[in-house]
Amino acid sequence: MSNRRIIVKNWYAVSKLNGSFVLADVKHDKDTGAVSYPTVAIYSSELKLISDLINLMVKRAIFLKRVNNANELLKEINHCGELCQTAMNKINNIEG
Repeated sequence: MSNRRIIVKNWYAVSKLNGSFVLADVKHDKDTGAVSYPTVAIYSSELKLISDLINLMVKRAIFLKRVNNANELLKEINHCGELCQTAMNKINNIEG
């Protein structure tokens, strides 16, 4: 059982708890500097977690205007997929 969080893009945190995957936001308190990790969702499937995480990161990149056209969108999707794969490799290595 792991309680270590893997931070992805400084926006989300992924951890594994009792065989399930936990997706959390990374929240920074501007006044105190404290960091909190409110849970977004719990997944029994690694694939569903990755799918949702890619979707959330791409939406945020579009909202922040870091993605402005279809070519940038494809690059961002690929980049987010690579980040998710790296995070899952770390989570699974922690467990193994």
